[in-house]
Amino acid sequence: MRIDKVHIKSRFKNLEDFKIDIDEKAMETVLLGLNATGKSNFLEALVIIFRDLDLVFNYKKKQAPPFDFLIQYECRANIIEVTFENGKYSFNVNGKESKAEVTKNIDQYLPKHVFIYYSGISDRLQGLYIPHQKFYYEQIILPGAKLEHFDSIRRIFLVQNIHASFALIAFYMFQDQSSETLQFLKEELNIVDFGSALFMLKEPEWARNRKNKDHFWGAKGLVRKFLDDLLMYSYAPIEHKARVDVSYKKSETQNRIYLYIKDRKTFQDLVDKKYSNKIELFNALESIHISDLLHDVKIRVSKENVDGELSMSELSEGEKQLLTVLGLLKFTKDDESLILLDEPDTHLNPVWKWKYLDYLDKVVSRQENTQIIFCSHDPLVIGNLKKNQVQIFKKTSQGNTEAVNPFVSPREMSVSKILTSELFGIPSLMSKKLEDLLNTKRHLQAKLAKGELEESDRVKFERLKKYFDQIGFNDETIDTRYNKYLQLTSERGEFTNRKYSKEEEIELDRIAKEVLDEIQKEEADEA
Repeated sequence: MRIDKVHIKSRFKNLEDFKIDIDEKAMETVLLGLNATGKSNFLEALVIIFRDLDLVFNYKKKQAPPFDFLIQYECRANIIEVTFENGKYSFNVNGKESKAEVTKNIDQYLPKHVFIYYSGISDRLQGLYIPHQKFYYEQIILPGAKLEHFDSIRRIFLVQNIHASFALIAFYMFQDQSSETLQFLKEELNIVDFGSALFMLKEPEWARNRKNKDHFWGAKGLVRKFLDDLLMYSYAPIEHKARVDVSYKKSETQNRIYLYIKDRKTFQDLVDKKYSNKIELFNALESIHISDLLHDVKIRVSKENVDGELSMSELSEGEKQLLTVLGLLKFTKDDESLILLDEPDTHLNPVWKWKYLDYLDKVVSRQENTQIIFCSHDPLVIGNLKKNQVQIFKKTSQGNTEAVNPFVSPREMSVSKILTSELFGIPSLMSKKLEDLLNTKRHLQAKLAKGELEESDRVKFERLKKYFDQIGFNDETIDTRYNKYLQLTSERGEFTNRKYSKEEEIELDRIAKEVLDEIQKEEADEA
């Protein structure tokens, strides 16, 4: 699965007549740009495109995307072009119109998985996958539901925090299938073993008005089978009525059951008798979550250099984020998958950000035909990328969003250069306060050299000179032409007390060019 071109023709949020040409040979593509330029909206549009193709032609659901589009991508050795315009789909496969063939065998022309992760607090992406979750839920609660029917993650999958716990359990229960992951957990997170699990179940909303409830409130299908297994292996199950706050105005009594799996051996006994692989186990664990039966699950883990066990809630936000994203990618790395990550690096420390793409390669071990598109605001994450792997989102003078490749690859720049380049466009690596002080000192120094410094400014100059000497800042460099440039620009008062506005930037660029022309003229005269 490799997306090549996308054209969002009609308006979708802040994207209209938006075109992007992605290098389909690149396994990763990063989207950069200021907030509100449409990066997240583009990921959302991709989810909608593939979600609706699946719903319309697999589930026969009457549903239309909220925008017209054209998308071209490679999937299972076919070049596929899908157009949706004026309420109608058209399909082109390998240069030939192929609507009947595509709609009849839609699975062959869609990614196996579309994996979505959003690190923000908004639920903007949550509603996109509800139709698929509903169909899946209706299947797992059927009386005849069998584990072997649920040996794959569903096509549209939104990652949530609770999934980190489920993934961790599945990894440790199937260690022979997860050796690379367990090594990563040990080396990077210092997690060396699974400790215990407390499943805190609650009466779901759908069971509130039912009569003849049993101890699992009438749950059925795959969900019920898993709950019965948990009950059989749990230590001293407890039924409890908890008083919980629904809002600041209202509280209610909630019926709960606590099932405690006391150690890894007990959980392993359960898994060995009932489950054949980690995906079956993960789906069973997730079934209680999407059935609205799970209040919380408290997983305890053993960590190196920690006395006793730690619960998942005690891990740092960065640890949980890394475990959630990389852990779930292990379940969705099959052939022909599309992975969409919206700021998956938010809580990571600088070292983990710097290693992030290596983690995706080595830990996830994704297939060659799986594509990752992600948004980031961090120069450390993108440092190894080529320019064809980067799309900069920016506003045109007409107010539309465009996506362009940078002129220089991030891998050819230092982190500081990446920050001040077109990739991020930061005006200075220094704080505004420090740059203002430095420019003031240079301006006073230029006036001193020309004998124009007034006595009242001399004290200020000496104070600034002493300050920069103390912090080890030297105006002189080995580049004599640059020293000359600093001298001449420092004579201009426009470089002091900067406002960092666009108008100021244009004026300072004009002055800088004027100074450079003056230096070149002097050098020509000397020659």
